[in-house]
Amino acid sequence: MVTALLFAGCTWTFVKSNDNKLKTDPPKFTLTVINHTDSPMKWSQTWALTGGDSGIVAAGATVALSSNETGGDVITINPVPPKKIKQPNPQNGTFQMTYGWDGKIARVYADNIQNNGNPTKGSHSKEANWIYATKWLKPSGVQTNTSNTVTFTTEPF
Repeated sequence: MVTALLFAGCTWTFVKSNDNKLKTDPPKFTLTVINHTDSPMKWSQTWALTGGDSGIVAAGATVALSSNETGGDVITINPVPPKKIKQPNPQNGTFQMTYGWDGKIARVYADNIQNNGNPTKGSHSKEANWIYATKWLKPSGVQTNTSNTVTFTTEPF
């Protein structure tokens, strides 16, 4: 009954907009991910410019990730082992890039090497029986390369 009284006392007002389109700042960071493996990979980012902040990039497909977040954006990709490995160790991998805006320029705060991506040739456990590799359009560790493309491959190790 109290709820009914509260709703009875409320009025709803709808305001017609003047059809102005909502605008966003242009992307400050873009990373095109090419999945050149035999399996789909999960991806996520902490702040997506448009669309969702996570998804799947199918084997042989490409996904374009971008952000205009000024505080920072972490992009994570989870490569999986090649299908021909029957008992993979580990079950999946981790790749991370951290982008940010320092008030003057967009920059790479930490690349995958600084974020200890694994299993890679330079970072894996003794028990790992596969690795992923990345090939970059531009060097990944250069602080101002905030528009880049990375191609993923996997191989037995």
